[in-house]
Amino acid sequence: MSTNGNGLSVSDVLLSGATSLSERLLAGLDVGEQATEVKSALERAVPGLPLGSVIDGVCASLQQSLDVPISGLLVSAWDRSRELRAAIQQTRGQGNTAVLVPLLTHTITSEHRPYVDVELNGAPLARLVFPLKISFTLDGFVLRIAGGRIAQATTGLLKIKATLKFADFVLLEKSLPAVSLPGTLAFDQQPLAA
Repeated sequence: MSTNGNGLSVSDVLLSGATSLSERLLAGLDVGEQATEVKSALERAVPGLPLGSVIDGVCASLQQSLDVPISGLLVSAWDRSRELRAAIQQTRGQGNTAVLVPLLTHTITSEHRPYVDVELNGAPLARLVFPLKISFTLDGFVLRIAGGRIAQATTGLLKIKATLKFADFVLLEKSLPAVSLPGTLAFDQQPLAA
């Protein structure tokens, strides 16, 4: 099986089978002083508009910002490995040269702060920040380095855990059991700068 490395996104992992994100965010606006202040500001800013409509728009924007390929997060973390950097340098400009790098069982943790700005008539009302922490535990992966880049990964076991918050309120939390990913992931990326 060969899979495009851009296939699975953070949004796919977090929102698959999730209850309504809008309902969770509305509940989160009642927890904590900062969230309550944001809720009050939104209600005052758009007095005739139901808060649920504003939240639906915020959630649509948030979902779009979570549409980040997981393969990109993995490659970004792997690119910092000294051993991989050496293999990338070794294959840069070498045409048909490829190096296989087996990876030990390892965990990659990635933290992000996606946000949605809420504006009224071009004036900012609130910036809603959604801290995201996503961890990948990988076992049995072998990377193929060619042309100065990570070109492909022969896959093994992958376990994902992700938490999305609004202030201190957990909007969504997913922990996917380890799954065996048969085949390979191909990565469409440009070679790294030297």
